[in-house]
Amino acid sequence: MQVSNNPVNLNWVFRPDRADQDRIAEHAGKPIHAVQRHADDGSRVEVVLVDGARVQAYRHEVVLG
Repeated sequence: MQVSNNPVNLNWVFRPDRADQDRIAEHAGKPIHAVQRHADDGSRVEVVLVDGARVQAYRHEVVLG
């Protein structure tokens, strides 16, 4: 097996999937800058989007894009 020396760039995006989507729909599909390491009591993490917006998201809403 040959391993490539080319760097790999993984991009993560916010894909909301919940009932209150109308409040966060404007952020759907936006690239993510950072994700909080620990979840809150509701199993959500704070996500910082590349445009500076901050949203509360479930981990499954942070996907490879």
